[in-house]
Amino acid sequence: MSSLILPGHPEFDLTLATPPPDWKIKAQKSGEGINFVLDYETGLFRSATQEELMEYLWGGEYDELMPELEEE
Repeated sequence: MSSLILPGHPEFDLTLATPPPDWKIKAQKSGEGINFVLDYETGLFRSATQEELMEYLWGGEYDELMPELEEE
């Protein structure tokens, strides 16, 4: 039986840092390497193609996330 891994659990940070389950499928479809970006809304990593990474970096989502990460 599995249990929820909540903040404070020894495996919580490791679980959040685990690549999303769709990364291999996305890599096969795109034919290129996959990047992982931290989702601003959920705080979880998501897979991103090179084009999505550029949009993430230059579109403002990365800039929104940085002040929150610096506070921690």
